[in-house]
Amino acid sequence: QAEVILADGQSTKTRIDQLNELQKQVGLPPEYAQKIIKSITTTKLAAALETAVGRGRLNIKEIRELKESGVNLDSMISESLRENLFKKTVDEIFSSGTGEFDEEEVYQKIPQDLNINAEKSKRVVHELARTRLSNSLIQAVALLRQRNCPGVVGSLNDLLSCDKAVPSQPLSWEAPEELSDLFVIYLKSDPAPEKLSRLQYLLDISDSTAEALRGMGDRGLPIGAAEEEEFVF
Repeated sequence: QAEVILADGQSTKTRIDQLNELQKQVGLPPEYAQKIIKSITTTKLAAALETAVGRGRLNIKEIRELKESGVNLDSMISESLRENLFKKTVDEIFSSGTGEFDEEEVYQKIPQDLNINAEKSKRVVHELARTRLSNSLIQAVALLRQRNCPGVVGSLNDLLSCDKAVPSQPLSWEAPEELSDLFVIYLKSDPAPEKLSRLQYLLDISDSTAEALRGMGDRGLPIGAAEEEEFVF
């Protein structure tokens, strides 16, 4: 019956709880039950976990739940796949549209949960942040030209998340008026003052210009040119 519970390869906290309940029902001594479960998990569960991680179907929250249930993930998921899961998790943080970045969570807790090298993980974060930061500005301008204001705000928040991981110098864009439009849209989203201030710095908008833009909150937005401007750090 334990094999039936794990047969479809869906290894979740619920399944582990089911196995524990089965042990109680049949009256097996805990140590004997663990031997049976271990025998199954080292084959079916290990294969299922590798497949789930490889296909992006397992997230860090589920990893933590499995660890809390006593599953030894280190022996079931290869280090390379655990590193890939870390990269995917960080990439999701940088594209979440929240503008947040928790250093303790990303640099300490997640690498510890995945049992991967913290210094190597930090380098991965920095590489992703630099790439994502430039892409976030390009995406924000593209959404500006489509008049997609919520999308613009989300992309600018992603830019701020990346900047929290790797502080950036002010960014340049061939059409400064588009940077001003980005600032106005973000201003209208009622952001935290520190986020707005940091965005002003990143978009290289002077205090006098920012003050003028605050008074032009209802300014009409341009459609934008058809060609893409070159992004320059």
